[in-house]
Amino acid sequence: MQIFGVLLPEKQLLSDYFRQFMQGKGGIIVYLSLMGLLLGGFGIGCIFVLGHGHTTNTSSIVPWGLQISTYVYFALVSGGCIFTNFFGNMFFHEKYAPLASRVIFMGLITAIAGFASLASELGHVERMYMFLLSPNPTSPMFWMSVWYTADITILLVEYINIQRHRHSKAMLYASFIIPVITYCSLGSLFGAVGTMPYYYSSLLPIYFLFSGFLTGNALCAIIAAFYFRNSGGYRMVRPFFRMQKIAISTVFVLTFCRIIIGLANNLSGYEVFRETFLQNVVLGIGVALVVPFIILMYRRTLGGLILSSLLVLGTQFMSRLDLVVEGFRVPVFRVYDMPERINYMPSIFEMLVVVASVSIVVLVYVIGEKTGLFEIARKEIH
Repeated sequence: MQIFGVLLPEKQLLSDYFRQFMQGKGGIIVYLSLMGLLLGGFGIGCIFVLGHGHTTNTSSIVPWGLQISTYVYFALVSGGCIFTNFFGNMFFHEKYAPLASRVIFMGLITAIAGFASLASELGHVERMYMFLLSPNPTSPMFWMSVWYTADITILLVEYINIQRHRHSKAMLYASFIIPVITYCSLGSLFGAVGTMPYYYSSLLPIYFLFSGFLTGNALCAIIAAFYFRNSGGYRMVRPFFRMQKIAISTVFVLTFCRIIIGLANNLSGYEVFRETFLQNVVLGIGVALVVPFIILMYRRTLGGLILSSLLVLGTQFMSRLDLVVEGFRVPVFRVYDMPERINYMPSIFEMLVVVASVSIVVLVYVIGEKTGLFEIARKEIH
């Protein structure tokens, strides 16, 4: 079955899976994801109906919380999938080719999941089109919106090209360059905030790029490990070991430099680096980077790759939350009755937004896998 030349699963295959789903044989992951999507949808609905003031723990003091960090996380994962696609095609084409449609599709749905989290944080989603009608080119947020839209568009075009077997070097480079600009814009949105010492840094756009590559490649590595578990094993996923080691090493250097620069500064507000030093070293570097690297070095198996990648995905999510929230730890303005330090704990509704975003990614991908959506991309069109 085709739509505008794009191959889709056959109707018989779709109906067979739907029948299995209704009989309770759709797979435990699908049912859990569907339940998570329903719960997450309920949480998002409550946020829109009841209002942010009654459902979230963000405020004028801490305006960004779990919803923003979830958006940043999934946006960077999406960018990382694109970077993995580029490097895989350029340097490991033969081994990577069977995974191309899966990686690009994952990049697309993680970008959409990130946008869903961002939309739940906005007060009036219906007004988003106004950034086109009344643009502000001097605002980093405007450019983030422009490039994020371009990023999703180029991902969709690249996926359609893969499905139609129209491979283009120009499109491959475009699908790499546009995300680089996109996530540099996202990093600059934080890094340009001079009043927030925890954000303010010219390293942040570069840090965003490589941490995105780290998380995106970790997700792609899990997909590759399951795909090649019965054919090729370690030999076929060796490129993902290499890319993951490079990504971990680079993020380690950038994280270390960011911490050292923050510790060396004695200006007001930079004490946040000293107060969060232990958690940044133990969790942000030790558990999040050193342990996964050691696993990759000494467990060169599919299980080792999956374990290391899962650890990276989990710890990097916590790192994104830390990056967003700890920026408000030290108040910028000291007024009467203002606490010396500000703490933030996400509400249940904010947690449900995370559940919804994760469920979107897992549900759509697993259904695509079970219905053969990615396998037909490898068939020749006659």
